[in-house]
Amino acid sequence: MNNETKQLDALCISIRDNAATLLHDASAGEDLLVGMPDKTVRGLRLLEDVAFGHKAALQPIAAGEDVVKYGEVIGRAARAIAPGAHVHVDNVESLRGRGDAAPQAGQRSPAPGAGETAGHAGLVLKAPAFDVSKATFLGYPRADGSAGTRNLVGVISCVACANDVVNRLADIEGAAVFTHQQGCSQTMPDVRSITQILINLSLNPNLGAVLLVSLGCESVPSSQVLEAVRAAGKPAEMIVIQQEGGLTASVKKAREIVSRLCREIACERSPVPVSRLRVGLKCGSSDTTQGLSANVAVGALTDVLAAARAGVVIGETTEFMGAEHIAARNAASAAVAGRIFEMVSRMEARARAVGVDMRGGQPTRGNIAGGLTTIEEKSLGALAKAGSAVYQDVVEYGARTNLPGLVMMDAPGREPEMLTGLAASGCNMIVFSTGRGAPQGFPFVPVVKITGNARTFARMNEHMDLCAAGILQGTQSAGEAARELFDALISAASGAPTKAERCGYNNSMNIYVTGPVI
Repeated sequence: MNNETKQLDALCISIRDNAATLLHDASAGEDLLVGMPDKTVRGLRLLEDVAFGHKAALQPIAAGEDVVKYGEVIGRAARAIAPGAHVHVDNVESLRGRGDAAPQAGQRSPAPGAGETAGHAGLVLKAPAFDVSKATFLGYPRADGSAGTRNLVGVISCVACANDVVNRLADIEGAAVFTHQQGCSQTMPDVRSITQILINLSLNPNLGAVLLVSLGCESVPSSQVLEAVRAAGKPAEMIVIQQEGGLTASVKKAREIVSRLCREIACERSPVPVSRLRVGLKCGSSDTTQGLSANVAVGALTDVLAAARAGVVIGETTEFMGAEHIAARNAASAAVAGRIFEMVSRMEARARAVGVDMRGGQPTRGNIAGGLTTIEEKSLGALAKAGSAVYQDVVEYGARTNLPGLVMMDAPGREPEMLTGLAASGCNMIVFSTGRGAPQGFPFVPVVKITGNARTFARMNEHMDLCAAGILQGTQSAGEAARELFDALISAASGAPTKAERCGYNNSMNIYVTGPVI
C-alpha cells in the first residue's frame, strides 16, 4: 500500500475477491471508495451499516456461491447477498470443521490434492526485507548450543494440586513460576505427553536451573522428570509436598532452594548470534486487521529470521484449517507437506466429532465481533505470519526442535496451551499479534505484542509493545513494520522488559491434552 490509499474507505485484496474489508465504520446509504488490487478505485454504496474491519459485498453473490477474500474461498453464501450488503455470519457459512453438515460438493478435502505434495519446487520466495545475518543479541549461551534471553530459576508445578505452593514463590526475584491444571487422573497417553512437556519446559534455554514441585501422589512420574532434566546437564531439584508436611513447610524449603539456585546460576550477558533466536509465533483475540497488517509484518519478520537461520515455530493447527493447501505449497518436501495435511485433518476431525457448527469456538465470539466470519477467513489471515518461508518440518505439540527456519507445531489456538507448547519446543522469544488486545505473556519466555488495530493500541496500550496500523493506513510498508518489530525483538532478547513482563500478566498457563479427566 502507499499514501494514495489514505482516503480509501475499504480494501479489496485480490482480483478474485467478491467482498471488501472496511477501514472505518460506515452507514447504510454511504458511498464508499474501495481500493482495488490493481491500484484503481471503485465506488460502492452500502445497503446497511457495516463496522470497521467487517466486509461488504462488491457484487451479487448467489445463494450457495463461494465467498472469496484473499483470493481464496472463505465460505459459501447461505442466501443471496446483494452488492453493498454486510457479509458475515448471518449470510455466510463455513465449510470446515462442522459435524452438523454433510461435506458439500467442491469442499476442499484435508487430504492433499493433485500437485499439493510437491513441496516448494517452483516456489518463488520473497527476498527478506533486510539482512540480519550478522546481528547479535545479549543473551546467555548454554552448553547445548542454545541461548537464553533470560536466566531464571524455573519453579514448575508437576500437578495442579501443587499450584498453591508454586504460586507462593512468584515474588522471588530471579524466579519464574509455571502452573497448570493437569498431571493426574488422566489417560496414559496424556500422562506421557504431560511428562514430556514438563521435561521440555524445564530444558528451555531461558531457565538456568529448575525446582520441580510435586504433591507426591500424582499420575505424572515427577521423579522421571527430575532425572531427565539432570541428565541433560541442567541443575534441578524437587520438593514433595506430602513429604515436607504441607504448604508452610514446603514454601519455606522451596524459598531456600530457589534463592540458592539463583545465586549459583548468576552470570553476565554476552553477545550471541541472531541465529540462536528461536521465535514462537502466536496470534490471539483476532480481528480482520491482523491478516492485513500485524500478521503481514510478522510474516516479513519470519522471512528475515529464516534467511538468518534463526528458528521460527508456528502452531495453532486450527488456524491452518482452510489454508493448509497454501502452507503445503511452501513445504520443504512432499513428506512435510503431507504432515501439514495430516495435522489439520486430525484437528478438524476433533471439531467435527462434536457435531455442531464450530463458530463461537472457532472463530470465537470476539473474532466474529471483529469481523472474522469463518475459520477459513481466520486461517488465511493467521498464516500471513509465516511469510513466504519454507516449512522445514512438522512436530507434535511441545516437541523440542533445533532446526533453522520455519517449523509447524501441532497445537490448539487457545493462549494458555499454545504458549506453553512454544516454550516447551525451546522458543526463547515469542511474537504475539492481536487485533482486539490479548494481554497474555508467558512466565519465562518474553512475549512481544504487536497489533495492527490503532484503536486497540490506544485502548490496550498497557499490553501492546508495537503498532503496525500504518500498514493498513498506507503510511508504512510491511518491511518497515518488520524492522521495528525486529528491533523490539532484539531489545527484549537482550533484557529489556516487554509490556507483559512489566505488568506481570503471564501466569495463566496450561498444558494441552486430548483425553478426558477420569
